[in-house]
Amino acid sequence: MVRFKNRYALCEVIVPGQENGSINFTKSKLYRAIKQSIISNHGDYGIGALDQSLRVIYINTGTRIVLIRAERKYFHMVTSAIIFIRKIGLHDVIFKTLHVGGSIRQCFKFLIKYHQKSFPSMYQSCQTEDDKIKVLESIIDACDASTSVKALMDKIS
Repeated sequence: MVRFKNRYALCEVIVPGQENGSINFTKSKLYRAIKQSIISNHGDYGIGALDQSLRVIYINTGTRIVLIRAERKYFHMVTSAIIFIRKIGLHDVIFKTLHVGGSIRQCFKFLIKYHQKSFPSMYQSCQTEDDKIKVLESIIDACDASTSVKALMDKIS
């Protein structure tokens, strides 16, 4: 039996002019934006190569973190295409690739370390008590997601 080898990109979605707060789009909107960028940058060959394996695995609207999966052989097309995404729906966006890994587990391990480093600045930049609670809930949600990687892998298989 042949094993499918995938790569995972852990990205932060930056919305210029909106430093705090959550993003307001879904997995399907993000998937369509990535797919459209692949079509415009790599043409029919790119979308044909990635059509079966491209998937948005995880999105956290509170911390603006996204996990994207694609086949290892063509993963460079995904990373080059997400650079050119400038709009998702009505929002102007910039993608910042935080980590590229071979498994979901490694990406979530990196995500926990990333949250530990960025938590003090995120928490201090909150204006109201509600914003602080939202930041805490989003980080707890991300950490809970990393402990249930097996459940997530069962869900996507």
